[in-house]
Amino acid sequence: MRMNIFQQLIKSIYSPKDMATFRFQGIGKTIRYVFLLALISIIPVAAQFISFATSAIDNVRESVANEFPDFTIEDGSLKSALKEPILIERDGVTILFDSSGERKEESLDENENTIAFLKESFVVINQGNVQSSSYTLFGSTTLTKDGFIELLDSLIGMKWILLPVALFFLYLFTSGMMFLKVTLFAIIGVTFANVLKRNVNYRQSFRITAYSATVSTLFFTLMELLQTYIPAAPVLDWFVITVILYLVVKEIPQRKMRT
Repeated sequence: MRMNIFQQLIKSIYSPKDMATFRFQGIGKTIRYVFLLALISIIPVAAQFISFATSAIDNVRESVANEFPDFTIEDGSLKSALKEPILIERDGVTILFDSSGERKEESLDENENTIAFLKESFVVINQGNVQSSSYTLFGSTTLTKDGFIELLDSLIGMKWILLPVALFFLYLFTSGMMFLKVTLFAIIGVTFANVLKRNVNYRQSFRITAYSATVSTLFFTLMELLQTYIPAAPVLDWFVITVILYLVVKEIPQRKMRT
């Protein structure tokens, strides 16, 4: 019976025997399956990114307009008359303004969602991911507080265009990394086949490796949705894929010995 990729997804959770039969299918179906795994894996990141981005821009805009002092950004530096940092908490996001240079990027807590306007850079921390940008991105012109508010208003107006574009590039990057992982582990699959005397070439190994990554992908996606930290996650990911790949190769009949 021919299965669609969603039926294969279910079988790949518990049946190495069925996964072994997938080695004969067309490569196009396997490629679609890898794209499906990449799509599943970015669900938590995409949800967090959309939630953070939509609320953060509005919160920053309100904070800049109502709680930040007058400031300018010129020559790659944030300048104001303020002598000490301002710390604002909004909807679980910490907004920091510090033109004095007292706070440094390395002093920020990576476990807190933070938007920081520092002396020399603009820093965004979301779910432990740190993105730092220099104010030189604004060019050589001087940007005032009112000009910055106008820039934020433009971003708010375009966010439903910018967000899908950002998510699309995230998906492309994740898909590329998924294909790279399957490509590398397919070499391990061929090694297992040679040791166990199974008749598996690299193309077939690539196919079964894609399905061997299912359990690991679903597990780590669920853990991210639950916001559960897994120590040594990459090592566990590689271990699970390797074990399942070994079990799948074992289900393939041994080579017939020539007499």
